Amino acid sequence: MTALWKLPIIFVVENNMWAIGMSHLRSTSDPKIWKKGPAFGIPGVHVDGMDVLKVKEVAKEAIRRARRGEGPTLVECETYRFRGHSLADPYELRDPAEKAHYATRDPITGLKKYLTENKLASEADLKAIEKKINEVVEEAVEFVDESPAPSRSQLLENVLADPRGFAIGPDGSYRCEDPKFTEGTAQV
Repeated sequence: MTALWKLPIIFVVENNMWAIGMSHLRSTSDPKIWKKGPAFGIPGVHVDGMDVLKVKEVAKEAIRRARRGEGPTLVECETYRFRGHSLADPYELRDPAEKAHYATRDPITGLKKYLTENKLASEADLKAIEKKINEVVEEAVEFVDESPAPSRSQLLENVLADPRGFAIGPDGSYRCEDPKFTEGTAQV
């Protein structure tokens, strides 16, 4: 539909090469995600997601296409997830050499190096930015920690699908307030 209507959408797939503990290479017949775009009439582009500047260039071109009315673009940013997917994924299945290889290509470290070598920012500038980021994150964590938990009646606020028949009862009340609903025994 996006190709048919030439919608100005950029689909970005952050391919970190792992699905929890399964290598992307072992879980798909064609690991090149960008190739799925042309099957739907959408240009597909692959970019080294570890290179911030290359991603910027690909994004700029996709944005230009969209603004020219040429429709959507599928962008596959091949990157690497440095940690496990969750606490349940200690990422033991990864080869230590693979981890070491990608550690040398960390995009943040690479961009910092580019900025300092090209005299676009000093070490002091970057440290100040990092300090400000840490302050903003800490303030956000404090705000969440100090905020009251939302009421259960807010469970379905801002949900973009019509929940009637599932979480909204015939009388218009939230079924989440019905103990039988949360126990899974309510008549739906």
